[in-house]
Amino acid sequence: MTRGTASFTVRPMRETDLDETARILWEGFREDPVWGPAFPEHPERAAHAIAHWRFMADQAVRRGEPLVAELPDGSLGAVSTWFPPGEDEIAAEDLGAYEQLLRGTIGDVAAEALLGEGDLFAEARPTAPHAYLSLLAVSPAARGLGIGMRLVAAALERYDAAGLKTYLESSNPANDARYERLGYVRAKQVNIPGSPTVQTYLRQPAAG
Repeated sequence: MTRGTASFTVRPMRETDLDETARILWEGFREDPVWGPAFPEHPERAAHAIAHWRFMADQAVRRGEPLVAELPDGSLGAVSTWFPPGEDEIAAEDLGAYEQLLRGTIGDVAAEALLGEGDLFAEARPTAPHAYLSLLAVSPAARGLGIGMRLVAAALERYDAAGLKTYLESSNPANDARYERLGYVRAKQVNIPGSPTVQTYLRQPAAG
């Protein structure tokens, strides 16, 4: 795929991508108004966050439909974790391991806050069948080239062909207009204690 000033190949995320994906997610969400504060200041803050993001990416590889944008040099320019209807970000049988990971890295207080955020996001999700864009991040070297939204558009082609709605949460208002240009419409708002309000978006499948 070549558009604008960057070329890349869209392909499924693989297990061998997990380490690179975790680093991209850390860089992408480090300054995010919602996700950034989830990882308290600590000498090992980066390691804590990367362990979390690797866990989430692994869940997507095992049960979701994640896509990456692979650049000509073989590195990843962007990552997106999608889940089909009926799947959650974390499998029920893995919730215990997830909680243990959080408590062992960011501590009990921050872990409780992050687990509570997860519950709020889960409550806001539509009940009708939909594909869920859980995470989207662009590598620092590829920012400003439009790769992130082009990767989303590639996934939407698949879901449009299947006649499937798609859903996401925008944790950074700076991205809202980008999603709206792809046809997303504002849905519920998620009010997280101590954090900015998160706008959720729903998109009807494009006809034809």
